[in-house]
Amino acid sequence: MDTIVALSTPWGRSGVGVIRLSGQDARQIVSSVCAGASRWVDRRASVRQIVDTSQAVIDDVLAVWMKGPKSYTGEDVVELSGHGNPIVLSALIDVLIAAGARPARPGEFTRRSLENGRTDLLRAEGLAALIMAKSMEGVFDARAAMSGAVGDTAAHHREVLLDLAAELEARLDHPDDDLSMQSDEQVAEKLTDLGVAATAVADSWHMSRVHQQGASVALVGPVNAGKSSLFNHLVGSQRALVSETPGTTRDVVERGVLLDGMDVTFLDTAGEGGGKDPIEAAGVVLGRALSAEADLVIVVIPTHRPQDRVTDQILERSKHLPRLIVGSFSDCPRHPNALAVAFPISNVDADGVDALRAAIRSAIGSHPSQTETAVLSSQRQHDLFRAVARHCEGAGTALMGALGPAVAVTELIMAIERLGELSGIDAREAVLDRLFSRFCIGK
Repeated sequence: MDTIVALSTPWGRSGVGVIRLSGQDARQIVSSVCAGASRWVDRRASVRQIVDTSQAVIDDVLAVWMKGPKSYTGEDVVELSGHGNPIVLSALIDVLIAAGARPARPGEFTRRSLENGRTDLLRAEGLAALIMAKSMEGVFDARAAMSGAVGDTAAHHREVLLDLAAELEARLDHPDDDLSMQSDEQVAEKLTDLGVAATAVADSWHMSRVHQQGASVALVGPVNAGKSSLFNHLVGSQRALVSETPGTTRDVVERGVLLDGMDVTFLDTAGEGGGKDPIEAAGVVLGRALSAEADLVIVVIPTHRPQDRVTDQILERSKHLPRLIVGSFSDCPRHPNALAVAFPISNVDADGVDALRAAIRSAIGSHPSQTETAVLSSQRQHDLFRAVARHCEGAGTALMGALGPAVAVTELIMAIERLGELSGIDAREAVLDRLFSRFCIGK
């Protein structure tokens, strides 16, 4: 197999840049471009000079050779830590390629680790989640995924399903023999329990996704409700125009901030109930669509005005969404017919915004998964566990209905196949290509 090379640290200027090689010729390739190099010792760092074809020194590097198979990829690996100047690092990589290495493709180091049995697909996805996590909760979730908890859960489900499938297969192959160890009712009950358990694991993806990818929070409300003022207070800068003129916000204004260690994107949507301007109307439609997909909706109600029909419609439309209700203009006298709210906010001095920030952070998930529980780290895992739950339900329905054990076995086999796909068993090449294309080049 080719020896591959890539920069493993982000491209740009830094104190140190790390170049990684993997393959059976990794050590020999590095040795061929070193001037007067000392003897290699497995896992012992040494300082070496990398030279070009004219024997001019490009850089002094700290080199570590890790002999396979006890390495990240399962192959011989060499890591070179040089000075983090992109010009120097590029020259080092060019010299190594000229000496016989090949540029690595995205995710190829981790893919080799998978192919050589040093990791599995679930742990690889956990690693990708760890690299991309946008909160400490995401880091904890990714570490739980890398611990193998999801794989252990899938293996347990698979063993139970195999036993049940064998039970039903025995009935089909020997219908005249009393080989049954369990009644149909007992089998169906176990299938129901498995379906519930698989659904619970699948549901962990919603919070894990927020921890890994960050959250979106949409501000909605009637025109002139003070949404833009609140938006500016939340993001800490003047990002949205504030005016007494109705319909100032026609498009959706976005701003990402770090809120207590989590990436949060705030969306200031167009106020509803304004004029008949077509652009303003299009902005309202866009705002409704984005708020329906947001992780949290902030309904902003101007408490210095009586509650109107538009506000009632917004409250009704958002009642099934995760939301917080905020009362703006708390610095003004409260109208007696205004809705009572838990979070009054002053548009002038931002009084109440800190309490609202804390409530937002709590609502979008502030409880990290620090135990080795089954926490999913990808949409793929969520979809597969959902499929397992559906097949378990289908098997139970077939067994207890007119379709019988033959259809139930088919459903069980499909559930077992989905569980196999989780860890890469019988996974198609396209699944691997899609996963590893998301990795950075040097990972």
